[in-house]
Amino acid sequence: MLSRSIAYFRQFDRSLWILATGWFVSALGFAAAIPFIAIYFNEAYGVSITTIGLFYGLMAVVRSLFQMVAGEVSDRIERRQLLIYSQMCRAVAFVLIAVGISCDWGVWWTAGVLLVNSVFGAIFQPVANAMVSDILPDKQRLDGYAVTRSAGNLGWAAGPAIGGFLAKSSYALLFYIAAVLTIVSALIFLFFLVSPKVARVLDRFKLSDLVAIKDDPYLAWHSILIFLLYLVVAQLIAPFSLYAVQIVGISEAQLGFLYMMNGLIVVAFQIPVTRMLSGLRFTTQLILGALVYAVGYSMIGLWAGFNFFMIAMVVVTVAEVFMSPPSLALTARLAPEGRMGRYMGIYGFFVASGWSFGPLYGGLILDHFYKSPAICWLLISSLAVVSAIGYMVFKRALPAHFDNAVSSTRA
Repeated sequence: MLSRSIAYFRQFDRSLWILATGWFVSALGFAAAIPFIAIYFNEAYGVSITTIGLFYGLMAVVRSLFQMVAGEVSDRIERRQLLIYSQMCRAVAFVLIAVGISCDWGVWWTAGVLLVNSVFGAIFQPVANAMVSDILPDKQRLDGYAVTRSAGNLGWAAGPAIGGFLAKSSYALLFYIAAVLTIVSALIFLFFLVSPKVARVLDRFKLSDLVAIKDDPYLAWHSILIFLLYLVVAQLIAPFSLYAVQIVGISEAQLGFLYMMNGLIVVAFQIPVTRMLSGLRFTTQLILGALVYAVGYSMIGLWAGFNFFMIAMVVVTVAEVFMSPPSLALTARLAPEGRMGRYMGIYGFFVASGWSFGPLYGGLILDHFYKSPAICWLLISSLAVVSAIGYMVFKRALPAHFDNAVSSTRA
């Protein structure tokens, strides 16, 4: 068993492990601070859940637009450079947020710099996903995305535990820690990551490139359905944290533990589950993930309390493990040569749009139906069922060579 595991991990290019390490450090810094910012806005400035949802919506709209831009740019210049500079700029933004909190410069300063930070985070995500496909051949990409997701979620496991411990004493310290870790991530990419040689697009960037989705109906289907699913996925950060702490009454430390659970489960099970499901079509894996998400988020409203939230978090995380690698691998399979950045940018746009409007969607429901939590979370989770039904229809229309997880060729 041990020798088989070693052989499995050794099959991947060294660059994948460097990318995964930098991703882990970046996620560690991000997760130590960002999940607690909604609580800070509510406690320090009395900002309502709906207003916080609107802000998260604005932030992720900006993020989603820059994901598309980053994808287009990364098809034209070296992706490694984009990773390095985006991380350096994020680190500066984290420092400015920390200074603003320390000096009590107010909610507008913190929100404004957080918005700038989201721009550089948007640049990082599609470029890193495209690099996985640059580094690995088609037949290894599903497993490669499982590896990088495990690395990122290891950061998500440890980060909130740090944040939950420190949030009571100093929110500013959380962002100083995030800045240091983000710089470390940039240095890993600078000194150790080798950028693979890939075909570059030579034509000049045009604004019309951002709506290239119109030229690929399969990408359009996938993007719309993943958007609906991420409206539900997005509840994990702002709406769930506010519901769990402010309405149900668990502590920030307990909330941090729940996020740590989420990350550790992904780290422990992402790779074996991805390998176990690799014989299924990408769309089948996405259908399973969407249905399990619907069950997990419904459970949050049916039973309140830390112990019940732990059970619900396990179910939600299982859904995450099911759907994340195949959603990226399907996007990579659809991408023509030289357009991996574009396709990852468009995919990232719709994922980020789900993260944008998800907190607003969940926040409005929580604000108006908070006395009936079961109804709240059933309404929230219903869109995951819609997404599952959509993927069932899409599965019938999508040619098998795009959808077969073990295929290594494109038409």
